Amino acid sequence: MSTQAPDSKLLGLSTLLQLEKDIRHADNIDKFNFLVVNDARRLIEFHQAVLWKLEPSGQASIKAVSGLAEFDRNAPYIIWLKKVFRHLLKQPDARQPHPIGREALPPALHDGWSEWSLGRCLWCPILTPSGKLLGGLWLNRKREWEPGEIALLEHLCDAYGHAWSALTGHQQTWRERLSHRLHTRKVRWGIAATIVVLLLLPVHQTVLAPAEVIAYQPDIVSAPLDGVIKTFHVEPNTVVTKGDLLFSMDDTTLRNRHEIALKAVAVAQANYMRSAQKAFTDEESKAELALLNAQVEEKSAEVSYTAELLEKIHVRAEHSGIAVFSDANDWLGKPVVVGEKVLTLADPEDAELQIQLPVDDAINLESGAKVRMFLNIDPTRPLGATLRQASYEAEITPEDILAFRLKASFDADTPLPRMGLKGTAKIYGNKVPLFYYLMRRPIGALRQTLGI
Repeated sequence: MSTQAPDSKLLGLSTLLQLEKDIRHADNIDKFNFLVVNDARRLIEFHQAVLWKLEPSGQASIKAVSGLAEFDRNAPYIIWLKKVFRHLLKQPDARQPHPIGREALPPALHDGWSEWSLGRCLWCPILTPSGKLLGGLWLNRKREWEPGEIALLEHLCDAYGHAWSALTGHQQTWRERLSHRLHTRKVRWGIAATIVVLLLLPVHQTVLAPAEVIAYQPDIVSAPLDGVIKTFHVEPNTVVTKGDLLFSMDDTTLRNRHEIALKAVAVAQANYMRSAQKAFTDEESKAELALLNAQVEEKSAEVSYTAELLEKIHVRAEHSGIAVFSDANDWLGKPVVVGEKVLTLADPEDAELQIQLPVDDAINLESGAKVRMFLNIDPTRPLGATLRQASYEAEITPEDILAFRLKASFDADTPLPRMGLKGTAKIYGNKVPLFYYLMRRPIGALRQTLGI
């Protein structure tokens, strides 16, 4: 007995040293996983060993099972083990090796214990040299675990932790350090305080809305009389000067009226001359002279009126500018009424910005607010402008959106873009806390949903 006991201890020590050497010489993580779950049986007797790893999410993932080259990660046994590890990781002694009995698990896991456990399991955590939990071993057998065996496994797991850390350190060092720092109470309180301070920082409230470059005070050219547009003499967006012919109305009906009026004047004058000749001898004809003279004046007024209308058939530009309208073909042959807008003459040196701000995006805006215009043709170079006017009531836009109409003047140092260009305008409102800036729309949607 005296010679066998030292030999047994020497053999166990030699096996332990050999296991440590083998695990430290593992050159990849797959070989490491295999040695951990299979070679430990040379030192400690067990039925099955399972190696698990602690993921950054805080969950345990199974990496290797003794006696198996591959295993089904969706097998009921593996799923049950994950639930067991999730429960044990929440316990205060999760970082210490200790035996596990059926009573240590919640009732929901007892059925699995009866099916897959031999009755005596051992929880062996594996730590890095700095004390960080990497994962652990789950050992399963029939007989009780002796304190000496637990001490040997604790020493062996220390070597496992050193080798595991060396193999994965070059890939996860920054993650481990970050995770370790984030789990300290001071850092967490510091992060919370920083978030609160950031949410209270004042920022300009902004909103985006579609915008278009329009003329500031355009000269509106309307139909001079009721009729049909016959000819357009200019193309859209062409430069015209004062006196240039813009468009002509169809004169067929009006010219016929004028011809009829001329003939009616001739008839009235003939009747008047005949009565004037008879007036020397016929008292009745003399009495009709005043009535016939009134008819001549009436017919002459009709001629003057139709002649004046004929002069308005051809519409000319009263000011120089750019002819702004959609397409001449949209107007040709179209009936118009007097005063109906046909086109506008815009001064290219006097442009402004028209913004359609949807009601859902409306914020508190005041005259003088800063505006930046991002043209669709050149979004990388925004144009500066200043809010000049905001409509009191919202109206339906051509896109069938209820919106407020805003107008902004371009800054003096901003090159004026071509009229008709479109883009997106960013409007700056009052300063508000960052929290309100981020949560304004969610809060508004929540109030509409809950009716508060």
